[in-house]
Amino acid sequence: MRSTDRFSIEDVRCDVAGASLAVTNLSVGGFYVACEPPLPMGHSVAFDLVFADGWRASAVGRVAWVNGQESTTPGLPTGCGITITKIAFPDKLALVDRLRRASAIVDPRR
Repeated sequence: MRSTDRFSIEDVRCDVAGASLAVTNLSVGGFYVACEPPLPMGHSVAFDLVFADGWRASAVGRVAWVNGQESTTPGLPTGCGITITKIAFPDKLALVDRLRRASAIVDPRR
């Protein structure tokens, strides 16, 4: 599994700065989160990924790209792509396992 392979998993949320935001797609290397306004480009964020079954993983990431007023990607809501920069190894392994069981999707930026 490559870190750029994207997956669709139902009801995954990103809890960041007191907000619970919808995750549109997810990979081992990061995810896209719907939010308005988008988080600032390059911004470092601590967050929890929260799954429908209650499993959660705490991590740190960086806003890698923004989909907003100045640049829009068809098929994605306003928001931003976050690269995961720090995650505990057991949580990363659990995330990989969950992604292996999910349906792959096509990244609209490709």
